[in-house]
Amino acid sequence: MTRNIFIDLDGTLIDPRQRLYALFQELVPASRLSFDEYWKIKRRRVDQNRLLGEWFSYDEGQVAIFKEEWLAKVEEHNRMLLDVPFPGVFELLESLGERHHLHLVTARQDEALVNTQLQTMGLRDLFEKVLVTRQVATKAELIKKSIVPKATDILIGDTGEDILTARDLGVIAVAVCSGSLCREVLSTYQPDFLMNDIMEIHETGLV
Repeated sequence: MTRNIFIDLDGTLIDPRQRLYALFQELVPASRLSFDEYWKIKRRRVDQNRLLGEWFSYDEGQVAIFKEEWLAKVEEHNRMLLDVPFPGVFELLESLGERHHLHLVTARQDEALVNTQLQTMGLRDLFEKVLVTRQVATKAELIKKSIVPKATDILIGDTGEDILTARDLGVIAVAVCSGSLCREVLSTYQPDFLMNDIMEIHETGLV
């Protein structure tokens, strides 16, 4: 069976953790959190507001400034060089693309930079469509505008929002634990399949 497979980028296909941790440390000079400490906190569904407030006593004004600086800097070109594809991703996508229609769907801001990064990593040509929300639309809205999803289609992502998007679209929700949330948290959203990483997709029997 040929399916549309909608795949998230950060945390699903590539590892952005060094970029995000480095930026946090830059914007919060008082932070002494190690890389592992930071991600242990974040993967427990602690958002930036709570992290800044409870760990660093930021008030609302300071949080607002942090958010503005974060959005302005998080996708700067030089920072993106810290991102790396997860091992085996190219081969997996190449294999999946032989039978299915692959579409990248990401909540990034800069569409041109997404395409440039994908080209640099050798991944761009493996996708029929690259959909970027640019912070002005939801993933579900973008997908519905360009493709009519079927119940047999799949959405793969690393967040609760991705699982809810799959529910909105009426497609199969596949969650991976390689990104921003741990298995315990992701399981509370009740995805149809919960994997350690995207390399386990063949074990689901879906593809």
